[in-house]
Amino acid sequence: MDEKDMVQHSKKLMIAIMGISLVLSTSGAISGTIPLMEKHFANMSTATVELIVTIPSAAGIFVPLLAGFIEKVTGKKLLALLGLAVTAICGVLPAFTGSYGLILFSRIMVGVGISLLTPLSVSYITDIYDEVKANELLGYRNSFINIGSTVLLFLAGYLIKISWHAAYWVFILALIPLAMTLFWIPKKFDNYSVTVAEDVDQQKIKQTTNWAIIGYAVLFGIMQVSYMGINLKIPSYIVNNHIGDSSTGSFILSLLPIAAIVSGLLYKYIYKAWGKNTTAISATIAGIALGLTLVLNNSFLIGTCVVVSGFFWGIMNPHMTELFALSSPKGSMTLSTSIVIFGINIGGTLAPYVFQSLGKMFKNNSPESGLLISAVIWTVFGIVFLLANMMIKSQKTTGKEDEK
Repeated sequence: MDEKDMVQHSKKLMIAIMGISLVLSTSGAISGTIPLMEKHFANMSTATVELIVTIPSAAGIFVPLLAGFIEKVTGKKLLALLGLAVTAICGVLPAFTGSYGLILFSRIMVGVGISLLTPLSVSYITDIYDEVKANELLGYRNSFINIGSTVLLFLAGYLIKISWHAAYWVFILALIPLAMTLFWIPKKFDNYSVTVAEDVDQQKIKQTTNWAIIGYAVLFGIMQVSYMGINLKIPSYIVNNHIGDSSTGSFILSLLPIAAIVSGLLYKYIYKAWGKNTTAISATIAGIALGLTLVLNNSFLIGTCVVVSGFFWGIMNPHMTELFALSSPKGSMTLSTSIVIFGINIGGTLAPYVFQSLGKMFKNNSPESGLLISAVIWTVFGIVFLLANMMIKSQKTTGKEDEK
């Protein structure tokens, strides 16, 4: 077995690379602490407290674009170790302080750490493995992202029972992938590439964008605001209506990534059945399910509705990704993806203030208002998308009949 085959079949290397993905979606693991932090920061608005949860997304707006330049200086392995160390150390910092300023700073740094890791979690795979293996591992990557989120949300739900400070100890688990990266990913893979010739050709292509991609960036941003409504409002809704405590809300949120894992496995079958209407039907069902949480007074039923919403969000997301990929100019997927991620992170960061502004407009800033806004956005989007597809299909049919 030559060196290339040894690389392709190294289980330790594969596990270490997958381990990096475990922390990519963990910044929101402490969403269940919002009700308790609202009491601690009683003199601050709800949106200001919720910003603690969403502020890591702000780092995700620009840091991934800078990671490539930093990597040229540090190399992949050192950059990965830096990102994991920052995530672990700054993630735990709120366990030792009650200062809003320090907590907000630590959360920004968690976003920086995770944002440094995001491009590495893809480039390690695509640079080291051949096309077939890389596609397989990219699928596993999505599962690992959701597994990491599930585990941390679940553990945070138990630690919240001690105090909201204790919940932040979950970030110490980032030391596990740090150790795997340190010992199982050799430094030689900093510059290793299984497709050097293809990389050279790609560098010659001048990347461009178009209005369709910008439109999808806006659309993804709006959809992200709606999704953040679940993370931000469900814990407070549960506590305020005496349906459960903060740990109940955290446990329900921990089911979201599990739903995403299942939806990822079933996506190809659902897409085969629904085709171009996949996003429309998924958004409508997700919106209706989320709206039903407002008429239920049982944590099990609310959890079920949240899982249904999360499942169809997991169906909607890859289909919308496919749609924007089809609209991307040739050879410009990297730029197109960066623009869409920019929109997603803007939506995630500004979500608390979107809900606050709309709450003031409708004179209702309760958690119920935020959940209703999210449900309406998804449902209306789904219905409009479905009608648009029907109109396009009708126009195509009419055009064919005219040709006859």
